[in-house]
Order: sequence, then structure tokens, then C-alpha cells
Amino acid sequence: MVIDFPKQPASVQPQKQKKPKITNKFNLPQVIVNAVVNDPYDSSGSDISTTQLIKPPRIRILQKNNVDLIEEDVSDRIFALVGQNTHHIIERACTKDDIAEKRLFYKVNNWTLSGQLDLLTNNNELIDFKVTSVWTAMDALKSEKSEWEQQLNILDFLCHHNATELKVGEKQLKPTTLNILAILRDWSKLKSYQSQDYPKQQVVMIPIRKWSLQEQREFVFSRIQLHQSAERMDNTPVCTPKERWQKKDTYRILKDGRKTALRVLDNEKQVAQYLKEKDLTNKKGIQVVLAKGEETRCLHYCNVNQFCNYFLSMEGK
Repeated sequence: MVIDFPKQPASVQPQKQKKPKITNKFNLPQVIVNAVVNDPYDSSGSDISTTQLIKPPRIRILQKNNVDLIEEDVSDRIFALVGQNTHHIIERACTKDDIAEKRLFYKVNNWTLSGQLDLLTNNNELIDFKVTSVWTAMDALKSEKSEWEQQLNILDFLCHHNATELKVGEKQLKPTTLNILAILRDWSKLKSYQSQDYPKQQVVMIPIRKWSLQEQREFVFSRIQLHQSAERMDNTPVCTPKERWQKKDTYRILKDGRKTALRVLDNEKQVAQYLKEKDLTNKKGIQVVLAKGEETRCLHYCNVNQFCNYFLSMEGK
């Protein structure tokens, strides 16, 4: 599929962005509450931001339609607050030859898309700063993290369509490499000595695959269409199993008097084979229990699940 977007500037009409109500259920100090409430993030002037574009349409629309009813506790925003400290790091790191914390806009299929660069260096490195866990960084180094790859490539796409805004003096900056600079919030020096795979320092640079411009165009256009289509529906599509962070079902083989399972297996065939090998078929005190895979995002990380008919129906089962 060949998509060639017209070269057109997005008209930016800033509007005040509504935000969820912040609660303080655990009576944290007011200085922390103030820091959370005064979050400077604002994507005004766009119909959809980079982070919203890669978000499931159902979550984005439920957040948009219920913003006056959503409550978020200060205690749940602490990691986000720590992450915002990276902006101070960028301020220290940025030179007059770099471009930092710049929001770019581009019109796609009648919607204005926006995204904010953390840092575009004079060496044409596009770097996004993340405060994250060691596990997340290690997983990204081994198998790539699709959300990060998508985010960086959307930003690269925006850079391509905002070239005139990326000049420093006479030099035209253009991303040639994409990277995540991961600051590991739970890093342990002791564990770094104990495991070869464990990061040896608390900051890790993670290279991100740079797509072709055509790949970027197709991805951006398809995601815009997906969100636009969802807006026109009476009932938006349910998030996919991957988007719900669905864990697989497992079968636990239990024995009376034992606190832990003898084995945890993936399917009934494996269960039958194990019971036969261990001569446990039809033995008293042995039972097989199906443990349904948890939908982790729905249960623990979705701030609009109380408005989601899929989640509410799941709760009733």
C-alpha cells in the first residue's frame, strides 16, 4: 500500500486540556500532591498525540468521554512524577546545537497528530528518556518493545514532516538513529555482580529499529483510521488480548497436603502425559485445576475499566 500524505502544515488551535481528578487517599505530603497536580504535559492543538495513537482506541475514547468522572490517586502517579525528572536531565544535557522537548504537529486524514521530542542531538540521534524497571529494559534489549518502537518511529515521521523546524543555525537536523535511554529505577548493584545478563549500570541505551518512511506512513495512517473508525461506533472494539496483556491459561496439578503445585502445564495433552508418566492417573488426592490467564492491564493498569462493558462483564463471571 502506497500512502503519500500531502505536505500541509497543521493548524494549531490550543484548547485547555481536561485532566482526571487527583485524589490523595493515603495522605501523602501536600508538596507531592502539588507536584502531581502541576503536571506540565499538554498535547493541546492536536486531535491525537503519539502516545494516544499507539493506545487501544477503546481506552483512549473511554478516557476522553469520562474525563470528568475519572479519579487517579497521587500514589499511583509517583513513577510518572519521577519520570518527569528526566526533563531536568535533558536541560542539563542539551547544548545550543541540540533540539530538546519540542512538540511537532502534522495533519493526517483530517486529524492533527502531535508528538514531543525529548532530545534530537547535533549528531542526529533521536533519544527518548524512560524511567523504567530493569525487567522491562532487559526484555526490550532481548526481544524489542513494540510500544517503544512505534513511539520512536512516529516521532521520526513527525520530524520528517517538520524539517524546517529542526534547523540549528545553518545545520539541518534529521534523525538517523533512534534510541531509548532507560534509567532503571529498581537497579541493584549486588544483582549486577550475580548475573551476566543483568545490566551493569543503572542507565542503559537501547537502540530502536528505524522503519522506512513508507512503513511509518502506513502505520500512522492505519492507526489514525482505526481511532477514527472507533469514534464513529456506538460500542468501540474490545482491546485485543495483547492489548489487555492477557496471560495464558495454565493447568495446575495439585496433591492433597502439598502447598505448591506438582507441575504447572500449558495444555490438557501435557497434563495427560505427565499424569501417565508419574502413574498419577485417577489417583486419590490428585486434582487438576484450570487457572485462567489474568488480563493484567484490565485488572490492574486501566483507569477506565469501571466504564468498560467488557471488563464489567468479565468481573461478573
